[in-house]
Amino acid sequence: MVGTLFNTVTVAAGAGLGLALGGRLSESLRQVVFQCLGLFTLSLGIRMTLDAQTVFAIFLALIAGAVLGNAFQLDRRIQALAGSQNPGEGSALVQAVVLFCAGAMTLIGCMQDGLQGDATVLFIKGSMDFVSSAFLAAALGRGVLWAAPAVLILQGSLTWGFATWGSTWSDILIADLTGFGGILLLALGLDLLKIQTFALVNFLPGFLLIPVFQPVAHWIENDLPTFFLF
Repeated sequence: MVGTLFNTVTVAAGAGLGLALGGRLSESLRQVVFQCLGLFTLSLGIRMTLDAQTVFAIFLALIAGAVLGNAFQLDRRIQALAGSQNPGEGSALVQAVVLFCAGAMTLIGCMQDGLQGDATVLFIKGSMDFVSSAFLAAALGRGVLWAAPAVLILQGSLTWGFATWGSTWSDILIADLTGFGGILLLALGLDLLKIQTFALVNFLPGFLLIPVFQPVAHWIENDLPTFFLF
């Protein structure tokens, strides 16, 4: 839970800073900070990807999950929800909650914190949210500040869920989920560095498909060659 608590504080502090400074926050400062965060996110993604055990299962889950996410237009729907809000305290709250909680990094960070007690991803996310909440509050007002309790409740519940039910998961499944999350962090790092943009939310169904494709990958890699030999 330490990662969620950190993230909650950074959203509140960033929003408070944005309300205090208003338009005095420079866009160049935001770009420099996000470049640093992008580089570190890339390095963390590489480290997490190396934990993968059933690589072929992750490959299949990544493709199938992206196809499903694209079919349901998950990323577009989230973006539309965030962008459809009109100025106002209530709408600013909704937009901030969507920005801070409805992304791939939220799921990856809570998964890492809940399953392995590693809050590194949420620390990075919290740093990003500090900058984002400052600029968002400067533009939209006090409603952004009230997103901090929502971050605490939503991310805290997600982390608790992973910690509670993840204790029954195998080490191989946890390693493959970590590897899959690392791939998405690589994509996020490239996005932050303005190298390539990805509809990351569309990839999230792949997390659910990894347990499905693990036995499939095992059969293809081990039993299928034997089948053709006979």
